[in-house]
Amino acid sequence: MTAETARLTDVLSLRDLAGRYLAGLDEGGFDETWARSLFTEDIEMTFPVGSHQGLAGVAGFTTEIMARWGRTHHHGSESQVEVDGDTARLSWSLIASHVHHGSPLPPDPTQYFQLGGRFTGTARRTRDGWRFDRLRLRIVWTTGAVPRGVTQVDRKTLDTRGNTADPATSATSATSAEENPPMPTTLTADQQKELIEKVFHEGLDLGDLSAADRYLTADFRNNGSHDDSMRGPEAFKHTIRIQQSAFSGIKYEILDFISMGDKAAIRWVMHGKHTGPFIGIKPTGLQVQHQAIIWFRFEGDKIAERWGIVDNFSLQKFLQSGGKPVGPLTPAGKPAA
Repeated sequence: MTAETARLTDVLSLRDLAGRYLAGLDEGGFDETWARSLFTEDIEMTFPVGSHQGLAGVAGFTTEIMARWGRTHHHGSESQVEVDGDTARLSWSLIASHVHHGSPLPPDPTQYFQLGGRFTGTARRTRDGWRFDRLRLRIVWTTGAVPRGVTQVDRKTLDTRGNTADPATSATSATSAEENPPMPTTLTADQQKELIEKVFHEGLDLGDLSAADRYLTADFRNNGSHDDSMRGPEAFKHTIRIQQSAFSGIKYEILDFISMGDKAAIRWVMHGKHTGPFIGIKPTGLQVQHQAIIWFRFEGDKIAERWGIVDNFSLQKFLQSGGKPVGPLTPAGKPAA
């Protein structure tokens, strides 16, 4: 086989890979066999409605996304392919139509959602053939009605008005915000509390960075944190890293909780041992109790925004004094005398 014949064979195989992926989205049946026929063990998927890493869980991740729709039709252009030995780069344009659950045929204009975008990705040659190891979707335009209960939505790209200007520079950003208000939450007060407890336990207690991807929206805003310029799950991952590097044996305890529609507030105390640098203070080995009041805003079934009033001053005094108490905590719900 000549080098050119081998290259053309690879190009056809890679275009088939892209075609099988798109067809699979419409056909369903997402299981381990389906995943292994398309992706490597370390696959990374980045979409406006969420991201995922690793072959394990790809089927569930895809099922969750596609379950938002009653029917879908994905139409892709011919893939552009660049082969370099056992690796390759692919890209192709996409027009996708999504019909809401329970919609009649043909669907009413309020019962479908369409988008145009572009897939980019890389693939590796394996013993079983070519497989994606990176896959990313960038949305260029949209029209129609977004799905009910969409989670982890990037409103700048999944937008029923199509292309939008940067809100920071657009003279019509205030009007745009009114036309495209935040998605309402689907959570009850009890579900809000349960979600917050999961975020704190899995993320901050256990140091699981993936908790940010599971429970926060793609454009999550962490107001009043270490770096307000950060957006999305990465902003909370930054907080997790700081906590894990400064304290060990971390345990967050929610003392009080109130819910008001799409917002909820908690008062928490963090128990842990100071074993790493924190706010400029070297490790002291002291057992600490760190307090704060936090407000959250929800969209769909995720946390979209956080505001924090954290008592770093008392913790700083406690650490710098060598452990002199700055006022004992009281049991949950009982203010100090």
